[in-house]
This record gives sequence, C-alpha cells and structure tokens, in this order.
Amino acid sequence: MNAVPRPPALEAVNLVKVYRGGVVALKGLSTRIPMGSLFCLAGPNGAGKTTFIRISATVIRPSSGRVEVMGYSVTEEPWRVRRLVSLMPQEASPFSSTLRVFEAVYYYMLARGFSMLEAREEARRVLEELDLWQHRSRLVMELSGGLRRRVLLAMALATGAEVVFLDEPTAGLDPEARRATWGYVKRLSREGQTIVFSTHQLTEAENVADSVLLIESGRRVAEGSPRELVAKLPYRYKVVVSTEKLPDWVAESGYRVREYGSIAYVYARSSEEALRIAEEVLLEGGEARVKPVDLEDVFAEVVGGA
Repeated sequence: MNAVPRPPALEAVNLVKVYRGGVVALKGLSTRIPMGSLFCLAGPNGAGKTTFIRISATVIRPSSGRVEVMGYSVTEEPWRVRRLVSLMPQEASPFSSTLRVFEAVYYYMLARGFSMLEAREEARRVLEELDLWQHRSRLVMELSGGLRRRVLLAMALATGAEVVFLDEPTAGLDPEARRATWGYVKRLSREGQTIVFSTHQLTEAENVADSVLLIESGRRVAEGSPRELVAKLPYRYKVVVSTEKLPDWVAESGYRVREYGSIAYVYARSSEEALRIAEEVLLEGGEARVKPVDLEDVFAEVVGGA
C-alpha cells in the first residue's frame, strides 16, 4: 500500500496583498517550501518579505491568492495553522516591564499549552543554546536591542513548532551572536523543523539557507539553492575596482560593469580572464581584487540594476 505523501510545509499561490491607500506589497507571489527546509526570503527593505511572513503566520489576511501551511488554509483554518507555527516578528515589544528573560520564555511556553515542567525545561534549554542563560534573571526591558531580539528568537524556537517564521532574526546581533543563532537554527532544521526566515543580507542568505526566494517589489525574481542560482550566472568572477581608477578600455571592451558608489564590479567568465583584467588595472596604477560571484550578483542580474 502506497504511503500518502505529506503536504509541503508551505505553499503560496498567486499571493497578493494591497494595503489601505493602494500600496501593493505582494504581486502574485508563488512558492512551495518542502518540510524540513531552511528557507530564506531575501531582498531589499520594502520588497514584501515581512508581509509574506505575516500572512503565512495568520497575522494578516491576503487580498487574494492562497497560502496553505501543512495543508491548512491560513484564511479558512487559521486556528489549525496557529497550532503548527511560531513567529518571531521583525518589530515587537511583547514584554511586560516586570518580566525577566527566563519568565518571558517560560510564560510564552505556558500560553502555548506546555506543562509547567515542559515549559521550564525547554526555556532553559533554548536560553542555553542561544547563550542567554547568564541573562535569565535580568529584566527584558533593560537589555540591549540585540539581546531583546535574541529573547524573541528564544520564544519562537522554544515551542518546537513544525514551521517557524523568523523575520530578520539576526538584525542588530553581533557576529558571535549571529554564528550561535545560525548554528542552532541549522541543527533544528536538520532535526526536521521547517525554518522560514527573511533577510536583506544576501551574504547571510547564501551562507545559511538551503533554498532562497529572491523577491523585489513584491514579485518573485528567482528561486533555488544558492549554488544553483549562482551557477546560472554567465560569469564566474568579478574584479573589484575603484570607479576613479576604472580604465576607459574596460567599458569599451564590452565587459559587464556595475558601479556601486565608489566601487565598480567588472565581470569575467573565468579566473584567467579575471586575473588578466586585474593585472591590466594594476599596471595602470589602479587597485583591483578578484572575487567569485555571489548571490548579490544574482540579484543584480535578475532585477537589471544595482
């Protein structure tokens, strides 16, 4: 007897969201996220990432289209979806001025239906994983912004929800805290949880995610694993040159060049070609560095600009 296939963790079809005043945040966005994925929504601020997450977590309703989480409609069966998901919002201040770090996670777990013993054990475990245990007795509102973000993250991850939504989870964190966060999140994903996170840092998306959905102005512009997306570029390397020292022959030679303020990227199809460009720039008194192309170059390519 054939096993019944499990539904995807999330499926969105032709998702549209228009806010009051006619602001269109999502324009027919579609995607499918398999169970156990570490999935990233990446794009600039205002691209629609937060709107997508808030709809998927049943915080707001779409204007049209549909979203299903583990087979349940976020608009027709939101109570079922809420039992399966947890959310770390991008901006939130859910803390009473009298709550301490441990209490914030512990009481949230009780509100989610955990027993007192389970809530206590899970709160301690996640606080230790995120290097917050030493802050357990401090008032949350007295913490720095970065530490408060980590408490919000602890609350979302402690639930063990099937699907976890993290909206800009590492915003404001120092490099060490970022490494600890992603190490823990990756382990949860390997253990079967589906993690959907957003970021405008494309380097972070490339280093962390199994799959990336690049969005811009509410539209899907590319989707796939970071390696697949980078492999589709017609270039393998870029030569980083100061725009003040960019030789005229570079533009005249037909190379793809993109300028970002005082920096220009000259794209090359091979390492030999990139080294040849760099050597000629150096010979003319400029400075040049050769780097492999990355997800930022993918985004620039598919949206047709910087």
